Amino acid sequence: MTTTLNLRALERPAQLAFQRTVREVEQALPAAHEDAVYGWDQQTRRRNGEVAGSPRNVVDTGELRDSQQPARYTSPLNAVIEWTADHAAATYLGAVFRKREASRPARNVPANTLRKLNPAALFAGHLRRLL
Repeated sequence: MTTTLNLRALERPAQLAFQRTVREVEQALPAAHEDAVYGWDQQTRRRNGEVAGSPRNVVDTGELRDSQQPARYTSPLNAVIEWTADHAAATYLGAVFRKREASRPARNVPANTLRKLNPAALFAGHLRRLL
């Protein structure tokens, strides 16, 4: 006797669940830039005139937040979300500047948002509703 396990019936629901999960992540990311959760050791006058203390958000002009690109699907179950602002890497990953005495700590909004949202749980919920 043999048994055959065929998961083909899950392919389309899994893709739809993934797309819905990505959409939720995409929608949460811009607002997450506004969360004042990042510690800072000094006050800063931002370009928009606001004085930011600690904790603070990462929004100054909004350029970084607004540079988020729509998710690009590289396969049915893989998506890339990109920010095109020149200072995206320095903000999210941190930076040390040779010409300045100060450095910038990492304020990784995407990673922190993913931790908070729990994409695996979101995906499981979407998949459960589709089956």
